[in-house]
Amino acid sequence: MGNIRFPEPHVESTLSSIIKKEEPETIVLDGDTTQCYWDYECPRVIDVLYVIRSIAPWAQIVYIQGDMDPHALKCIMAEPRYREEIIGTTMYIAEVSSVKYYILHGHQGDVDQLRRNVGAGPWDWIIIAQQKRLEVDKLARVIYVGGVTREYPPEARGYLVITDSSHFIRQIKS
Repeated sequence: MGNIRFPEPHVESTLSSIIKKEEPETIVLDGDTTQCYWDYECPRVIDVLYVIRSIAPWAQIVYIQGDMDPHALKCIMAEPRYREEIIGTTMYIAEVSSVKYYILHGHQGDVDQLRRNVGAGPWDWIIIAQQKRLEVDKLARVIYVGGVTREYPPEARGYLVITDSSHFIRQIKS
């Protein structure tokens, strides 16, 4: 899920319904999970992690830094209860059934540049949340995961599910 923008009023219930529906083993927060430009905004990062952890105590949580939360990784590392438990990174690679998914926020450049920067092959998928799009581009092998925030247009609100055999996007109806 990308662009959650916690603490928007609807976010907690939306996260709860998504997590309860999907029961994921791993939850990847693909950037702009909350605003964290400064150290004093660390409580927002910790609060959203607490909310997700309380809904899904079993799940591995991966926090990918976006352009609106550049201090988030520092905040996670400063929090003793999350430092060892949460994976904080700028890119996460998920390999499922010999298919690689390079998950990054996408503010670092255009798709071709990102593909080169991460060393993705022609059959690997790039997953980005930066653009306000919710779609799978099969030709370019790019998945745009849209966002959870209501700032996004209804057609761009959603998330990605990766299973052992495939992947698909789900639109959030509201």
